[in-house]
Amino acid sequence: MIRTRYAAFASLLLVAACPDDTSTGGDTGADVMDQDTLAETDAEADAVEDAVSDVEDATDTLTDTFIADTVPTDTAPPIPDADVVASFGNCSDPGGSVNIYDLQDPQCPDHVWPEPTQNPGYYVELDGVVVTGLFGDTFFVQEAGGGPYSGIAVFAHGEPTDTDLAVGDRVNITGGYTEFYENSQVYLETYEKVSSGTPPAPYVPVHPAHLATEGAIAEMFEGVLVSVENVETTNTRPDCPKEYGEFSVTGNLRIDDLGYKWDARLGDHFASITGPLYYAFGNFKIEPRDESDVMWTEKGASTGISKCIASECQAPAEDPGTKQIVINEHMPDPWGSDLGQEWIELYNPTNSAVNIQGWQLRDCGDQAFTLSGPNLTIPPNGYLVVGMNSNFSTNGGVPVDLAYGTGYYLPNTVGAILLYDGNQFGSALVDQIRYSRFEPWTQFFSGRSLERVSPTNDGTIPESWKAGTKNFGADDEQQGTPGAWNSAAQ
Repeated sequence: MIRTRYAAFASLLLVAACPDDTSTGGDTGADVMDQDTLAETDAEADAVEDAVSDVEDATDTLTDTFIADTVPTDTAPPIPDADVVASFGNCSDPGGSVNIYDLQDPQCPDHVWPEPTQNPGYYVELDGVVVTGLFGDTFFVQEAGGGPYSGIAVFAHGEPTDTDLAVGDRVNITGGYTEFYENSQVYLETYEKVSSGTPPAPYVPVHPAHLATEGAIAEMFEGVLVSVENVETTNTRPDCPKEYGEFSVTGNLRIDDLGYKWDARLGDHFASITGPLYYAFGNFKIEPRDESDVMWTEKGASTGISKCIASECQAPAEDPGTKQIVINEHMPDPWGSDLGQEWIELYNPTNSAVNIQGWQLRDCGDQAFTLSGPNLTIPPNGYLVVGMNSNFSTNGGVPVDLAYGTGYYLPNTVGAILLYDGNQFGSALVDQIRYSRFEPWTQFFSGRSLERVSPTNDGTIPESWKAGTKNFGADDEQQGTPGAWNSAAQ
């Protein structure tokens, strides 16, 4: 894939990128001012400090009541250079069978140009590759030789593969290679287990920053099993005010929760964190496969959560909206990868058709997606499903009427969906809902939608929601009722 490759190959010496200090709570350069420079006397300095405190108190709202007493400071030494370069020797012979190196490394003679971005993609047959991670209907494989450009994600489109495959298995796979939202993957057609074995040793970078977003060798190791050592949590909420279940460690490297969720706290120290390096939603991140991949040596205090300052939600939870249309069901955490499989169901509880052309979906952060397209009139007691992907064969079997691509995202932990009757500041709130993976919410499960018990209920409280129970999709792996009467209301 080409995101930063051309820059990387301009110099195969691979000079490491500088870390982003803003997420570590450390020195922020010109943004931090010594108060002694603001006043000549102690009295003047005190006055300035009081004034700054008053402004902060008046304008800032904490989105989390747990605030860290201390934040790690940036005292780390300079980041050393990366220690690897790609090798032409791993490419296949020109015109021969394609391997993963060919798909990932633009230096290879048989690298696919232009890189396909839509299914069916470029048909490939990969023989004897090693399974390095299993995450429901997404798994990772890499060439036995390992090294740069040796790994790739495989998407099984709703078919779980962790029931008959194991990490270390050698497999033959066929499918279509694509750069799906800049994520290198093979859209699986067939797979055959050849033998069992042990997985290759993970690659350990000289510094974790090398694998972080914009890191010197992150692109090279996308899809490869990696491990970082002697790191600590530096930011528990790197997407503040949004919450995507990720946290950052030394070097601004993200750790995700596709396979295992760590309850991150400032003060966490790890001997190592291991997993395939994944690229999604604009960031590289390690995906620990299970608890054993997160080797912690010290846990931070329960109050050690990164300070997150943002405006209050634009709609208070007490505002019911007009209820002309209601947010009736949503799938924030589908089975397997979230990419392309999230969706939201809108329902018209009235006796008249409602045209929602130009209406807008928002959240309590800065996300906003304007509904625009043909056939956006919802009949009385009718449904309209909006989702990330309208391709029925790749979105988990959801009848999506309008796709929003990467323009909207449902967090896997805590979230809000707001529906407005326009995209202007003064547009009226039509409906809003909240959801959470934490107490007192007990109905949030991976692969199951959240269904509204009644369209007239308050969508911001847990009592108004139940987990979907009706199987749907090509392999009946997801549960919910997109575009149909909720099973929770039956």
